[in-house]
Amino acid sequence: MLLRIRSITYLATRINGYELVDPNGHDLPPFEAGAHISVQLSEGLVRDFSLWNDPAERTRYCIAVLRELDGRGSRQMHESVRVGDLVAGSMPRNNFPLAASAEHHLLIAGGIGITPIMAMIADLRRRRAEFHVHYCTRSPEETAFLDDLAVLAALGRVQFHHDGGDPTKGLDIATTLREFRPGTHLYCCGPAGMMAAAAAASAHWPAGTVHFEFFAGPNAVAPMMPE
Repeated sequence: MLLRIRSITYLATRINGYELVDPNGHDLPPFEAGAHISVQLSEGLVRDFSLWNDPAERTRYCIAVLRELDGRGSRQMHESVRVGDLVAGSMPRNNFPLAASAEHHLLIAGGIGITPIMAMIADLRRRRAEFHVHYCTRSPEETAFLDDLAVLAALGRVQFHHDGGDPTKGLDIATTLREFRPGTHLYCCGPAGMMAAAAAASAHWPAGTVHFEFFAGPNAVAPMMPE
């Protein structure tokens, strides 16, 4: 389907937010927290982006893009895409859904991995579900949605971890995941090192209680366009 870039927002250092809407003002296909879409930026260049806005919204899809020095897709989004442009997008797909049976949701986000977690937070707050978020970044300046999450941080629902680029000074994942609390489900999205550490630290958790969302990068699948 075709999507129009309605707005571009600065979210943090090297991170822009992009609001995509139907060109004719129609509602978009619904999505669930944790879902992503594929966006075709140019011929042969397709990237997957998690949707970070509230799944209750039907008029827009919101994605966030970290500008990476060696990332063709992110460079093109930051340097070439402008408000009003049309892009080809896929239907939402979800490989990272919230578990309906969970009594408590523990969410760990690293950097741009906060994007699907933001949609989850919106859904969990609406359901008044029990959740806690660990959000790991290098610094406050590189933390997207810092102001949006400030109230939840004050309530103890979100914890920020700024490591200055040294993971040993950030969240102690091994300690955090050492004890399994019955009824808890873990959700993790972030860089490869964090994901590997979380997988190792939660290896003793019961099957089906640990959920990961990996960055697809160049392996993203091109969206199907109607004939």
